[in-house]
Amino acid sequence: MNAAVFEDIEIVDLDLGKTTWSRTHSSMRTLYLRLSRAPDVAWIRRFHEERESRIVLKRHGLWIEDGYLVFDCLLADVERHHLPDFRQSVAYANRKCRELAARQEEELAQARLASEAERRELERLRARVRRAAGRAAPADAPPSPPPAAAPAEAHPAEFNARRDDWRARFRAALAAVNKEPDRVED
Repeated sequence: MNAAVFEDIEIVDLDLGKTTWSRTHSSMRTLYLRLSRAPDVAWIRRFHEERESRIVLKRHGLWIEDGYLVFDCLLADVERHHLPDFRQSVAYANRKCRELAARQEEELAQARLASEAERRELERLRARVRRAAGRAAPADAPPSPPPAAAPAEAHPAEFNARRDDWRARFRAALAAVNKEPDRVED
């Protein structure tokens, strides 16, 4: 199921080519109702959850297979009993899956906001580290490109020297910020 959008599942057709005699009783048939798409496990679980919450006298065997609702029935009972029963379970499963998709979308949006806040905090930390190392930079300055984004015309040895210098200054700044207090030993 996609977190952004849930596409409802509907009963769209009765597949006559798959209709067979039921193994349950000679007067019954096994019918295949085609769904608009194959449901995922979460949808199937909610479909059965709703069905198990109600008692319906005319229910017989039902299973979901390859994008079909498959069931055993008497033909006279399909429109009067089975279709309304199935549609109620389908509507419930769709509603619950839409709610789940909306919750997942909200959680994703919250994660994006948290990630953005963390990025801003890292930029502020970077500015403090640079100030401690003597390289004053405004707190709202855009981040400089990583060392790998050096100009193409720079000589590899020059690039490596700048990279090594940057790493050394960064480590020194971190050490200064994270310096442990002097320990007094007994």
